[in-house]
Order: sequence, then structure tokens, then C-alpha cells
Amino acid sequence: MENLYKELRSFFANDIDLNDLFDSEAIIWIDWREYDEDVVRYFNDMMDEPIDIQTVSNGKPYGDDIVLKNGNKELQIPYVDEQERDVTIKYFNDFVKPDYEVRWFAESLGNDTLGFTVLSGAEWANLEDEFGADTVGYYFEPIDLESNMFNLDIDEVSALLELRENNR
Repeated sequence: MENLYKELRSFFANDIDLNDLFDSEAIIWIDWREYDEDVVRYFNDMMDEPIDIQTVSNGKPYGDDIVLKNGNKELQIPYVDEQERDVTIKYFNDFVKPDYEVRWFAESLGNDTLGFTVLSGAEWANLEDEFGADTVGYYFEPIDLESNMFNLDIDEVSALLELRENNR
């Protein structure tokens, strides 16, 4: 995980450029068609202390639900009619906070494959202290339970792209 932090810090310090960051191991690329269990595994691969993953039958047509476990803490991801990436990512992120935090690589906005990264909460705070919360958030947007990433319609994507362009 230390290497991921160093890569992001190098980007913010202008030691590597955006193209190098796109190709680095600091970014997890998730396609909108990924299996939700795989999404959780990708995030786990970036963490020093991975979360246990189990599935439970729910009797719904979309298949089993994902259960996250860490010590005494447990969460069954609350899907409604189907498993979907946004729900999985938001609830995984909420589950691992404040120890870790998943952030959306905002430069991937508008694609059907989006970039994400995971750092410890302390590492995100260090980057924000050193380079500014606005700068870090411009490239790596914090995720909360209201966030939409894969579920944005074309008008929302266009508006966000325009907003990003105006805030460069």
C-alpha cells in the first residue's frame, strides 16, 4: 500500500504525469460489467488488511448478496433489484472507513470503465494536507452513499465534465 501512496504523491508533486498515473498500479480499472464480488476483491488487493467476503442466498433472481466482515463488524450490502457496481463500491467504502477510503479517479468520468484507488484514511489526509483538499479531490473524488459513478446519465456526465473543465 505504501507504493500506491508514493505513486499518488509523485503525481501530485509533478514527478509523474497524468498518462503515467493512468498506467500505474495505483488505479484499479473497473468495467461496468464486472462481477461485484470481483470489485470487492480488487479493492482488497490494495489494502494491507483485506475484508472478508462471503455470499448469502437471498432468493432474488440476481443471485447471492455480498456480506463484508471485519472482526465483529458485518454488513450485508443492501441491493434492491440487482447487484450493481455503484451500490457495492459505496457500501464497501463506507464499511472500511475510517481505516481506508476508496476514491473515484475522476479523470475516468464518462467512460464505461472507471478508475478507483484505495489508501488509508491517514494517507488521504496527508495528501490533502500537502497538496490541498481541492487539488486531491479534483483528481480523486471522495465517495459517499449518495455518489453516482456508473449510474450517471449522459446529461449528468456532460455537466460534470463541463464543471471539471471550468475548475481546472
